[in-house]
Amino acid sequence: MSRALAYPYDVPNRSYVIHAGDVTPVESNQHLEDLAEGLENRTPVIACGSNQSPSALAWKFALAEDGPVPVVRIRLADFDTVYCAHFAGYGSVPATLHQSPGTTVTLFVNWLTDTQLAHMHTTETTRGNYVYGDLSNLSVDAEYGPAIDRAGAYVTTIGAFALDGRAVPLAEVEATGRPHPALRQRDLIQSLLDLHGLADTVETFVQRNIDDEDERERRQALIRIGALPFQYSAFEPRG
Repeated sequence: MSRALAYPYDVPNRSYVIHAGDVTPVESNQHLEDLAEGLENRTPVIACGSNQSPSALAWKFALAEDGPVPVVRIRLADFDTVYCAHFAGYGSVPATLHQSPGTTVTLFVNWLTDTQLAHMHTTETTRGNYVYGDLSNLSVDAEYGPAIDRAGAYVTTIGAFALDGRAVPLAEVEATGRPHPALRQRDLIQSLLDLHGLADTVETFVQRNIDDEDERERRQALIRIGALPFQYSAFEPRG
């Protein structure tokens, strides 16, 4: 349960490279190149939820042979990170990108080798809740590394959770110009309970999502009511 309520975990305030659990803050463009063993054969992939977090990436790329993963802090214009309209198997409501004109959100880009990207796909797309694709025509200010106007991303196939008809941003993620209030994971789940008049506490609701897959699937119908689809003309799904 603690894993669910802690989502999106330890989002840092600077770029870093993680290798077999060891985190090294990036000090310069050359330092990034050296730590990453080069960026030229890597794909930039936007991280809008737990893939920003060293602890989450340490689970996914735990071995030395997985290689270093450069994680570069960016400011992305006209998007935000919002809650999905589904529950993860470990109980949380995860994040997705959502177009938000006038908003500038602080996120990260994971620079992945082909092998790392293939592995990331297995952690993100196998349940069918996300699709991987390319986003073009982006306005990105990167802390380090090359300029970016195109990047990969994992986007919800189900839509963003809607509260009063509006997508709900993650309060743990910095942004300016948000048109709607942001919520933390606990507050988001409490809002869902209030919306549907459910008697559960946040803790009992999350625990049942974890313990009872059938019940979690029944509850998916609640969180999907009024879900907002991802709409961005310069998105090209890659399967």
